[in-house]
Amino acid sequence: MEHNSLKRALTTKDLVIYGVMFMIPIAPFAWYGDLVGPAMGMVSLGYGIALVAMLFTGFSYGTMSYNYPIAGSVYSYVQRSTKPALGFISGWAIMLDYLILPAVCYLIGAMFMDALVPHIPGIIWFIIFAAIGTTLNALGIDVMSKASWILFALQGVCIVWFIVGTIVLLSNGEVHVNAVAFYNANDFNMSGVLAATKVTIISYLGFDAISTLAEEAHNPRKSIGRATILSIVSIGILFMLLCWFGGIVFPQYNLLPENTPFLAILEVVGGKALVMLTSISLVLSFGIACAMEGQTAITRVLYSMGKDGIMPKVLAKLNRFRVPGIGIVFIGIICVVVAQVCGLDLVAAMLSFGALLGFIALNLSVIWKFWIKNPEKNAKNFFKFVISPAIGFVVCAYILIGGTNTITWIIGGSWMVAGVIWLAVMTKGFRAPTPALNLDATIDEEEESA
Repeated sequence: MEHNSLKRALTTKDLVIYGVMFMIPIAPFAWYGDLVGPAMGMVSLGYGIALVAMLFTGFSYGTMSYNYPIAGSVYSYVQRSTKPALGFISGWAIMLDYLILPAVCYLIGAMFMDALVPHIPGIIWFIIFAAIGTTLNALGIDVMSKASWILFALQGVCIVWFIVGTIVLLSNGEVHVNAVAFYNANDFNMSGVLAATKVTIISYLGFDAISTLAEEAHNPRKSIGRATILSIVSIGILFMLLCWFGGIVFPQYNLLPENTPFLAILEVVGGKALVMLTSISLVLSFGIACAMEGQTAITRVLYSMGKDGIMPKVLAKLNRFRVPGIGIVFIGIICVVVAQVCGLDLVAAMLSFGALLGFIALNLSVIWKFWIKNPEKNAKNFFKFVISPAIGFVVCAYILIGGTNTITWIIGGSWMVAGVIWLAVMTKGFRAPTPALNLDATIDEEEESA
């Protein structure tokens, strides 16, 4: 049975690094231009609000991962806690997020690569990024994890250089401590900060992918939830710190260049050398690291669906490295096509649509399973299983409704309709039950192999 199951090779530290790398530690360097104007310089405040908002959904993931230590993320959690059909629809929604994410990363990586090596068609970079990520994924989860650690170290060099360089400028009196990134008294406007917060939410998408590795983690009941919360908190603090230091170095945010504002800040701190190293790191972080981990996440969801029989079983077939090799190659090809056909603005808008729908379903499932259907009702459970997921639900619903444009609703709605049609086909017009593995047998099997 060992070779028919995913390989358990990941510690809590590996899972935290996976989640952090998925969210990309130097992401503010790339997104700063989209945030600093609407937030009137208060980018750290926007990241802080988003951190608190995402924590409540993170708590819901912790609850689910403890009770259902299996791969599949939202798909498995909603399926097991409510109905298999609802699980499939929720999984179908978050599949859109996981499917789009590598394409977004290919596009951003190619954009920075074009600045370094211009006049090469984007499709060439898409294929190169996909080939590297697909190969690393296909060689096994431990190889992918080691690659994540290496790329994490490269980003760490950029971050340490920037932080130390800023401290040196402060000690020399060339810049001065200020709180513009948290509160700008002259231009404060909460609506602007909230508008920026909707964008910062994108930087946190990916913590949920940790749950897709439950069957490849040691002691998943504890490690998945712990790693989820640790990754959200650590990346949120880092995002706020980087943007705070950015505001210290260059408080006149309205004088920054429009296209690459943080690169201008980095040049003040570390000159052309830091700008070059960061540009290379952004290419590798988006084009390879984040895209590779997005590919890992979507193939694990498809793996769970393939095992259940709701998707083609070939997607659950493991190669000799005990990873779903066919699914990995399939996703690599699909993401190259999506990146080539769709522009960055469209796929970036679609990225949060599927994730937020999945988060909404997950938070509601926690309330249903662990409060409404649970006879043990007390004050502790009320906060854990009602208040916390309700806050997560409200925040995600607010962002989805307030931050989604018409074209995104049309495309996202079409995707969801397609999912309902697929479910109807697989259940013979909803007359047959939705395919699903036996819950107790599945969990017992996974814990025996742990």
